[in-house]
Amino acid sequence: MRSALPAYFPTCEGAYLVGGCVRDLLLGRPPDDYDVAVLGDSRAYAQTLAAAAGGRIVEIGKPAFRLWRVVAPGGIIDVTAAAGATIAEDLRHRDFTINALALDITTGAIIDVTGGRQDLTAETIRMVSAAAFRNDPVRLIRAFRLQARFGFSIEAGTLAAISRDADRITRPAGERVREEFFKMLGADRCAPALQGMARTGLLTALFPGLTRAGENALERAVAAHQHLESLLCDLPACFPDTAEMLMHELTLNRRILLKCAAVLSRVPEIPAIAQSLRLSRHDAARLEGLIRHHAAALGMLAAPRPSPRAVTRFFREAHAVLPDLLLNAAADLMAAPEERSQEIRSFTAELLHTYAFAHTPRLHSPPPISGNDLIREFGLKPSALFKQILDSIEEERLSRSELGRAEALEMVRTYLKHQV
Repeated sequence: MRSALPAYFPTCEGAYLVGGCVRDLLLGRPPDDYDVAVLGDSRAYAQTLAAAAGGRIVEIGKPAFRLWRVVAPGGIIDVTAAAGATIAEDLRHRDFTINALALDITTGAIIDVTGGRQDLTAETIRMVSAAAFRNDPVRLIRAFRLQARFGFSIEAGTLAAISRDADRITRPAGERVREEFFKMLGADRCAPALQGMARTGLLTALFPGLTRAGENALERAVAAHQHLESLLCDLPACFPDTAEMLMHELTLNRRILLKCAAVLSRVPEIPAIAQSLRLSRHDAARLEGLIRHHAAALGMLAAPRPSPRAVTRFFREAHAVLPDLLLNAAADLMAAPEERSQEIRSFTAELLHTYAFAHTPRLHSPPPISGNDLIREFGLKPSALFKQILDSIEEERLSRSELGRAEALEMVRTYLKHQV
């Protein structure tokens, strides 16, 4: 296995690659980054590694938990002191057996004291010890994040321990909880993992509002997320006219927030959740917007079909969270007991087409008249009426294919007559 490592890793007795990078190498996947545990002077090894890799060292953490991060052109390598007097002792402190693997950097030998290689072959996620989740409750979500990433199953005893310790998920820092949960949601197909979180009680421990959001709210949220994920994974087939636009707009971060909104659509405490997860101001505003406009989006997709002006009004009010909002509403309606999936998908496709090819181009075209026209032509002064007129003209312009200056001015005259 030594040949699978980048050449710049210096050999050193007592230096081991550990954790997920060893797992990924055994699976034939390129690691995202590397972790090194050292029996000895971890700082000295990091300095030697940085020099060999042409990188620099960043010192992270308090003295008792010091980490030496080597930032190099070939990637990031985190170097720490081993947790124990031997590498076997270090591995027994880790989270899951498939992560409790080490590779001796000098010899290339694999060290496995917990059965991790066997569990890799069996595609099983198993806790290293019964204390795994008590030692670090973030591991509760990590189990499902690994399931979503690799498609592995979680061993029954591990699931039982997650159920037992689920209420501990509120103890770690919000940033760490968010990172694990969002990484899970970032997987293309994480619906089985989210279902597992719901079955073990971990999802409601993380978001207690799901238990207060009404009867069957948890089941509806999980089903809506599954439908949303199906739409996102097959955009060209579901929405052929607008798939290119959707794939361009829906960045990974927006997909994650959209999936989060699908789970939380009926939960009232969104600002508090955003704060507890330490969301950025931008992400918090987006998540809150998706939830705030959700009821209006459901109304758009429900029969009877709305008028063009109603659609325009909705597009204007919810513009900041479109087109994502429409996908979330469609998924929620598809999760309802009555089976209307094809009808909902079809009308969602129509609204997306209108948004992409009618509303958006009109939005970026110049208005037929401006405030200066109201001043010159009608002697109006800026006021509440002034704004009402311009809003009315803008709504009319966005609701139809063409609205010229002369027609817009005539609309203003008619509007003013009705104000007398």
